[in-house]
Amino acid sequence: MAARKKSAPLPAPAWLEWAMGGLGLVLVLAVLAVIGAGAVGPHEPARLEASLGEVRPAGSVWLAEVEVRNHGDETAAAVEVEGRLGDQTAAATLDYVPAHGHGRVTLSFDADPRGAVELSVPGWSEP
Repeated sequence: MAARKKSAPLPAPAWLEWAMGGLGLVLVLAVLAVIGAGAVGPHEPARLEASLGEVRPAGSVWLAEVEVRNHGDETAAAVEVEGRLGDQTAAATLDYVPAHGHGRVTLSFDADPRGAVELSVPGWSEP
């Protein structure tokens, strides 16, 4: 019968292995905490607000850039934006406005809309 070799004891893990293991644990716990806080935290519905941005002439019309801000915690999709200037109404649709984000559309008017345009966001849907 052949003689069996005695196995040497395993070396103790290096400090770098322990440090990387601890860092990995901290990162996993942090990700789980962020996901958990988002799942159980309060959710305010989309709260949209339109404001007039840059206005510029383009041939016989005036182009008005409108910024739509979402102050809510949920994304709004198919966001309708309207601008009224006297008896003229211009409308556009944004695909979506993310939570706490913004989007821009351009509306076209026959006259300069600065100071006289009424902007509104009449509707949107939940994605």
